[in-house]
Amino acid sequence: MTRFRHTDVRAEALLLLCVFIWGANYSVSKFGVERLDPLLYNATRYTIGAAVLYTLLWKGSRRAAVDREDRLPLLRAGFIANVLNQLAFILGLSMTSAGNAAILLATSPVITVFLHSRIHRTTLPGRVWLGTAVSLLGVVMIVVGSGRKVELGQNALIGDLLCLLAAFLWAFNTNLQKPLVGKYPPLQVAATMVGVGAAGLTVIALPFVPRFSLEQVDGWLVGAVVWSGIFSIGIGNLLWSTGVKRLGPDGAANFGNLIPVLAFLISLFVLGEEFDTLQLVGAAVTVGGVWLARVHPSRRP
Repeated sequence: MTRFRHTDVRAEALLLLCVFIWGANYSVSKFGVERLDPLLYNATRYTIGAAVLYTLLWKGSRRAAVDREDRLPLLRAGFIANVLNQLAFILGLSMTSAGNAAILLATSPVITVFLHSRIHRTTLPGRVWLGTAVSLLGVVMIVVGSGRKVELGQNALIGDLLCLLAAFLWAFNTNLQKPLVGKYPPLQVAATMVGVGAAGLTVIALPFVPRFSLEQVDGWLVGAVVWSGIFSIGIGNLLWSTGVKRLGPDGAANFGNLIPVLAFLISLFVLGEEFDTLQLVGAAVTVGGVWLARVHPSRRP
């Protein structure tokens, strides 16, 4: 029987908290983007998230001087994860259906595992691949059971390609983080990467500022932006970086497929949405796939 270190169990608990936050963020951000341009919404929440992380970093004692050769890789990882990935996701979602987007974005763990084996020259056990594929099947079942429309057509095809690009960029970023979080504290890495995202997304959102009116501001908008900034962007990215440091890209990536499961359960109990039996089965299959992928011999005893 494979034995797990206490640090592995703790890291998995942190990743579960991370995917819970990101799963809940779907419902929270729904209010935000309905009241504010998505680019402005993203820039604002990233600015809040960066402020939270830099405050924690400033108050903490674990900081390290970034070596010259690591400065560009750190900035590059932040740009890929929090600028390019966000743009591909937003534009892709605006051009295709939610069903298409959910399925394509769920391919990210598979891509992450593949890139990990190629970039880091590692051989992963077959059960990791099998568990990842099973969890992806469960996500597809949740999407199909939800009745979300799956579209075909030129615009949908472009949107699908952008969503697939977003999945690839997130997978690539997860692998880019591995050597960085192995050398620097996860809080420092997360703060820098989110800071890059805040700066980049703010520049991109500037042309849309004239369209903003104070009449758009209400309690729901403020609450959505603040909650998403603090928890989804700030705390969520810190938890994810910690998970990548502890478990590696392959160990952390598959937890991402739990996000639609948690989003489904939250909408079921909090929003009172109807559910289909196929969704419940899909949720169980996804959890089983994640569990299968997490137990593998590559873990150090």
